[in-house]
Amino acid sequence: MSKKIIILGDLNSKYLLSLGLALGNIVYNIIMNYYPGDKQNMVLDLYSTSLGITSVTFIPYILKFAAIDKQNDKAIQKKKYLHYSLLILIYLVYTIMKAIPARMKVSDTHESQTVINPLVSDPFAFISLEMICLTIVSIFLLKYKYFNHHYIAIAAFIIFGNICDLILNYYPQMLENGPLIAFIEFLGILSDVIYYYYIKYMMEVLYYPYWKISFCIGILLFISSTALLVYVLADKDKANSKIGMISDFYLYFKEVHPGLIIGKQLFIIIMNFITFSLSMLNIYYFNPNFILISYHLSKFAKILIDLIKNEPEKLYCIIFFAIQFFSLMIYLEIFELNFCNLNENTRRNIDLRGLLDLSAENGRDSTVIDINKDYFIDKSEIDDNHKETNIEMIPQISIDSKILSSPN
Repeated sequence: MSKKIIILGDLNSKYLLSLGLALGNIVYNIIMNYYPGDKQNMVLDLYSTSLGITSVTFIPYILKFAAIDKQNDKAIQKKKYLHYSLLILIYLVYTIMKAIPARMKVSDTHESQTVINPLVSDPFAFISLEMICLTIVSIFLLKYKYFNHHYIAIAAFIIFGNICDLILNYYPQMLENGPLIAFIEFLGILSDVIYYYYIKYMMEVLYYPYWKISFCIGILLFISSTALLVYVLADKDKANSKIGMISDFYLYFKEVHPGLIIGKQLFIIIMNFITFSLSMLNIYYFNPNFILISYHLSKFAKILIDLIKNEPEKLYCIIFFAIQFFSLMIYLEIFELNFCNLNENTRRNIDLRGLLDLSAENGRDSTVIDINKDYFIDKSEIDDNHKETNIEMIPQISIDSKILSSPN
């Protein structure tokens, strides 16, 4: 039995999806912010984003698996329209709540701003608030249960996040933006949570495939982009317009090299295909809380770059970021606290106790319980005083080694 105070949770290869999403967002943020050219074209970028998201629909054909729809009943078809209509409404609110604060922050200037995810630029307190909201919504919507190690992790995440905010002087910036922007940003966090958990609800409870959800969102974004394009083309002032989005649209084609335009739009399409696919797969295999990994690592990359360029004397805040990230890993049960029974109710140990109970109900007295083709449990190794807490999974190769070494 392990005596380590911190142990790895039930890891599997699917966790690479979360890491891939985080790395994808980091690359996306960096290149979009440092791409050559001073001008932005929001309308064209939205078109490319919509194409990238819509192209997720081709995944079943790329991977060559059947996209079977068993919901052919007319009553079910009517419910589909309701479910997708609600998805459209939630996504519209989600998009508006993300866009309004970003536009208000630059309303006094005549420049455009590329915003991949406002949470990456906002204080750590916003990610902490999102963690709390995700937890509350998951309890009521999907009946998830949380235990002591979750609450300890949330508390540590919030405390060290606030320390980082104080070091980086984020709170004066929040006060400078005003209460209206802060309130809208709060509504944006709520819309973020509702959006992710409604998608989870559609996939986990209503059994909608993620590529159809992606197609619906992509088409909606394409229609919205078209409406914006009509609005821009209808403006009489064109490049001389006082509205930054409109003037930028025309100046973009005049001042930016065509090769740079094509390269950027191809990059946006490809990266949105990758990141949106990974987002859907993360929500499908795990829960939306895992999206926090992407937010946190993306924010860390942005802060690290900014500090190296502008305030290298504050790089010590990385220590608090590391502690905050460790708390996030405890919250997601990627790491377990192996003391004071804090990992008694992790997913891994709950599942293993279920297997032990099932074995007892079936009347099996063997000391070996197979988990899968790779691991088993040796009941004789379990301490009677803590048999429901620290249950070790042993590689199946250990059985083969014992057989080969046996004198018989």
